[in-house]
Amino acid sequence: MTNKRGKQANWWQSKTYVALLLLLMALPLLWPPFPPLDDVPTHMGRFHIQAGMAGASTLSSIFSIDWMPVGNLGVDALVYVLQPLMGVEPATKLVVILIPLLSAGGLLLIAREAHGELPASAAFALPLIYNYAFHYGFINFSLGAALAFLLFGLVLRYQRLKLPAVWRTLILLGSLLIYFAHIFGWVVFGLLVVGNALYRHVTSWRISLAMVRAVVLECLLLALPLIPIVAWRSGDNQGETSAFFALFDKWGWIESAMRDRWVKWEGLSALFCMGLIGLGLVGVMRMSRRLLLVFLVMAAFYIFIPYAFFGLIYADMRIAPLMLAIGLLALAPRPAWGRTAASAIALLALAFVTARSVATTISYARYAEDHARWLKVLPSIPRGARVVALVAPPCPRGWNVPRIIHLPSMAIVRRDAFVNDQFDMPGAQLVAVGPSIPRDFAYHSSAQVRLPGCERPEPLLADRIAQIPRGAFDHLWLLGVDPANRPRADWLRPVWSDDRSALYAIVRQKTSSAAKAGPRG
Repeated sequence: MTNKRGKQANWWQSKTYVALLLLLMALPLLWPPFPPLDDVPTHMGRFHIQAGMAGASTLSSIFSIDWMPVGNLGVDALVYVLQPLMGVEPATKLVVILIPLLSAGGLLLIAREAHGELPASAAFALPLIYNYAFHYGFINFSLGAALAFLLFGLVLRYQRLKLPAVWRTLILLGSLLIYFAHIFGWVVFGLLVVGNALYRHVTSWRISLAMVRAVVLECLLLALPLIPIVAWRSGDNQGETSAFFALFDKWGWIESAMRDRWVKWEGLSALFCMGLIGLGLVGVMRMSRRLLLVFLVMAAFYIFIPYAFFGLIYADMRIAPLMLAIGLLALAPRPAWGRTAASAIALLALAFVTARSVATTISYARYAEDHARWLKVLPSIPRGARVVALVAPPCPRGWNVPRIIHLPSMAIVRRDAFVNDQFDMPGAQLVAVGPSIPRDFAYHSSAQVRLPGCERPEPLLADRIAQIPRGAFDHLWLLGVDPANRPRADWLRPVWSDDRSALYAIVRQKTSSAAKAGPRG
């Protein structure tokens, strides 16, 4: 087998090796029944609602859908197409498995095009696909970023083949596709394209008008999503922008780029990646000038971008691991080191990917087992019930937390019930809760509480229970509340419980016979 330079390909450039890397990327998600990512149950609840809105279910009488050109539809659209064939949960699992596969394929293609062949060190970038944003369950963003990497790799390929009509069309239409997957995926694609345009057209320190014009014209190909963005931002979703230049937090997001369960393992893994990039920056390893420029563009954007950007929270956290991945892709062993040294680096990269993948697989299997225990209550929830869920997160919050915040949405998916766990983002979500549910208990923002003695910003459990509009709900579901802190009230009848979760039926006050009959006269 030969590479594109016509030389005999090394083992780390073979199709078998690439296939092994892709398998390792899919491995953590194969066992769990649904992806054990923090936000995924709420996403699946939304997918279930969208799939059933044409029917006469309880959900269709509570929720409404406002179809808008929002940049947050990637996984939604794919699951909507697939769910009639296999159901919401399998469709979600399949699409989420595709995200690391597409990401890995895109990253490896970028490395191959930038270096002329797949460098022995390229695999070091792949574990960053399982990053903090992905573990958090930002699946639409992760899909958008995966498409950005893949399409950018194709742009580099067709630029090398000198097919301008093809790569320009890829940027023009690809921008729109990525935007609809997730708006911040389009931002990632823009950073990649801008960095590449600077590499292609800025050839000296003396900036000419021709250079500026060439860079601007190439970057204008990204502008097509501005049409739906203007329409979207002219609506309700103006959003908060805050926390510029919080440099301490910036370093924290880099340290926690792969944050999942084990603080030392994930922290050291991120620092290892930083150390490798440092070897390139000081000249020990070779760096692709093209990808170095892209990395520097992403780094400058990372320093500038705030925590919250037009309502998009964790904006800088999302960029950090992707920036590190591009920095690692820029690396390659120096030719003078020889094939033996390159082979040793490739083996080290493969070992790193394998270790990270196995650790994530174990972590996800444990989350899946934990979720199964939390969800034993579901058969006790009547189909079509209206449930108010109150979740008490651990106090204080540490590196590793049980992913229970959005588990109540599994009652939407599996019991066709209403639960107050959908995201409240006007103008950025298609699904809205109707007036039959009081707004103070309609969305996810109403679900989190704290227990006595816990210094968190959420309201106290007892205060929140007292505020429940009893006429709007059939059941109360408590998660993370130990038996000692559970309520004892006449209007709450215990239905199911264990040491971590409890379900109550809400007993409504009966109207007297005289009141039912009404006034006489």
